[in-house]
Amino acid sequence: MMFMQQENKTKYKLVQNDLAPVLLIAYNRPDHFRKALIALRKNTISIYTDLHVAIDGPKNNEDKLKQKLILETIEENINYFKEIKIHKSKINKGLKKNIVESITNMFKYYDKIIVLEDDLITAKNFLSYMNEALKFYEKKTKIWHIAGKNEVNFKDKKNETFLWRFMHCSGWATWKNRWFFFNSDASLLIKKFKNKNINKFNLDGIKNSWEQLENNANGKINTWAILWYATIFLNNGLCLSPWFSYVKNIGSDGSGAHDSKTLGYLESQPLNHDGVFSAPKEFVESKSALRIMKQAYKAKPGLIKFFIKITQMFISNSNYEKLKNSYYKVYRLF
Repeated sequence: MMFMQQENKTKYKLVQNDLAPVLLIAYNRPDHFRKALIALRKNTISIYTDLHVAIDGPKNNEDKLKQKLILETIEENINYFKEIKIHKSKINKGLKKNIVESITNMFKYYDKIIVLEDDLITAKNFLSYMNEALKFYEKKTKIWHIAGKNEVNFKDKKNETFLWRFMHCSGWATWKNRWFFFNSDASLLIKKFKNKNINKFNLDGIKNSWEQLENNANGKINTWAILWYATIFLNNGLCLSPWFSYVKNIGSDGSGAHDSKTLGYLESQPLNHDGVFSAPKEFVESKSALRIMKQAYKAKPGLIKFFIKITQMFISNSNYEKLKNSYYKVYRLF
């Protein structure tokens, strides 16, 4: 079986044994896992793809029962992939350690991987998009990260992508020779920053990624994605993002380690089922894309939080939760 792709007057081939394996991170959400796996199996090249499922260890008997359901779902879908390998931890590592160790272990055997978590629904062309991008940028070491999701969705740009500094980790891919530089020590990463770079790291003051990094260093939070972003940033790497997302998140229902219930509207996000990978012409950060993305992030979360805080002062808790979700639905329209 051979897959052909032509972009930017450059021809290259994706052959069956050159497809990147998928690492699917799981823990105790059998319903989310089932939806994620069913979506993934509908990908056009899933049958030629190796799937590795990394399940963190249970904390209690309830977790054991939920993980039994996850294993049953895997068994039901075993024929939809080239091979499924299960990596089940005996102890509970926590989300950060489970993800980081699983990725690192994968790179003992592979040169490139695709990473998903159990609350991510993929479009049917997700694997094709990822593999084509991985192949195209394999030797272009300025590119460190392939994202499958974006915060803005332009349906009229379904085949278009852009390069920029910011890393999005909802369905992504990278290579062994990039992950090799991953630094899990937030304090050491902070020491490598120069003051003039902090504002750039924060998307020129639009986001507060620096605070996230500091909170990891002082133990207030324990996350991994900000460490990967900082690693990429400090190595002057770039990330590829699609203008129309191949992934959506269904985990913002309070069920995940770092999820809240404020973003349930994301489940209605459309997916790019028909997109074909197309690389930007230049291997530099897109100034126009950066401008659009900064505008998308700018001030909106703060404005929503302001309205939520005022609202909470006047209504009951139950109505507050409903109205809070409504605020975010409205926010998504702009």
